[in-house]
Order: sequence, then C-alpha cells, then structure tokens
Amino acid sequence: MKKSTLLLNNINLRPPQIHKFRGFVGNAFKNHDLIHNHDLKTGKPIYRYPLIQFKLIDKTPAIIAITDRAVSIFSEIFMKLDKIIIENTVISVFEKELKIEEVEFGYSDEMFMYEFVSPWIGLNQSNFKKYNDGGRDEKNEILKRVMTGNILSMAKYLDCWLSKDQKIKINIKLKEIKVNLKGKSMTAFNGIFKTNFCLPDYLGLGKSVSRGFGAVRRVI
Repeated sequence: MKKSTLLLNNINLRPPQIHKFRGFVGNAFKNHDLIHNHDLKTGKPIYRYPLIQFKLIDKTPAIIAITDRAVSIFSEIFMKLDKIIIENTVISVFEKELKIEEVEFGYSDEMFMYEFVSPWIGLNQSNFKKYNDGGRDEKNEILKRVMTGNILSMAKYLDCWLSKDQKIKINIKLKEIKVNLKGKSMTAFNGIFKTNFCLPDYLGLGKSVSRGFGAVRRVI
C-alpha cells in the first residue's frame, strides 16, 4: 500500500492543537473531501476510515496519506501549504519534508508488537459501562474485541479482506488515561499490543484518528 508523510519541520504544536491544524488544512483545501471527510455538496460527514490523517511525530506536525488516491493530492498540499493559522497565530511553513513509500498492510502469520504513540480511544457509550463494571480479565477481553473490530473496520475500508481461516490475534498491555475530545473527558489507553496484522507506522486505530488519536508504531 502506498503511504506518504509530510513533515513540517520548523513548526512546534501541542497535541490539543492537532485538530486545529487539521481544521485549517481542511478549510484551505476544501475541494478535497478526503482531507475533511465532509460531502462537498451537503456538508454532511462522510463516515469512513480517514485516508488523510494529522499527527505529531516526535513533536513534529505531520500529515499522512494512504492509498494512491489520497497520495495523489499530496503534491498540491506540498506545493501550496506555505503557512498555517493556529489560534489566530500565523505560522510560516518554510521547511517541508515529503516521504513516499510502499508499506506492508494486512494479515500475517507473524506476530508484531506495536506501541500507541498517541492515546487510543476504543470505548464508546455502549461498551463503556460494561467495561467499567468488569473485572480485570473481562476488561482485557473487551479491549481485545474492540481492537480486533478496529483493525477489521480499517481493513474493510482499505479493501483488505481476510479469508475465513484468517483470524486476528491480539495481546495487550494497556494503561487507562483521560483525554479531552471535543470538550469532553474520555477514557483512553496508552501502552503496547501484539497482533498478527501488519499496520503501517503512525496510522490510527479507534476514534478520531484523523485528529491524531490512536497512532501506532511498530516496536518489534
């Protein structure tokens, strides 16, 4: 699968500012629905796995695109993005780094270890109470099921299909943390996990991946 990464090396942002970074770029390139995931005619949200995601990579603002379609619009962003405006502050972009690569994605016979480099928001209203009321083992099983669902949903939107005999395996070692999402405090998780599904670095799992949440990086 094709993946491109655009790094804005001269800019420092804090994690809470990533959604404002995304909002500025989405508005500046509003003719590309892949960036902001809203229908160009109706303005309604398009529910899909985001093909363009906004991150902090080692404290550097980054935009990641996956699949040929998303990568193809990166040349326009790369050429035209000469500033960003965050909280009414204009920040000039004078040092950009673009990397385009082919990455592995999909089911594997091997197990890989990943770490969350940004908090994973896996729980929703329907499973949070069950998780909160459960014991340690039950909580782990709920999180493993949710993560499996996240991976399968991501694979589906990226046109990667598993055969009947291909089952995703998950082992987790996670820690609860609190994050703020759209003004609400939510339970999220940091830590490591192992799975037999190959995930490209810095792609996100769970909720609000386009805003930088749930980004993973392979450890082993």
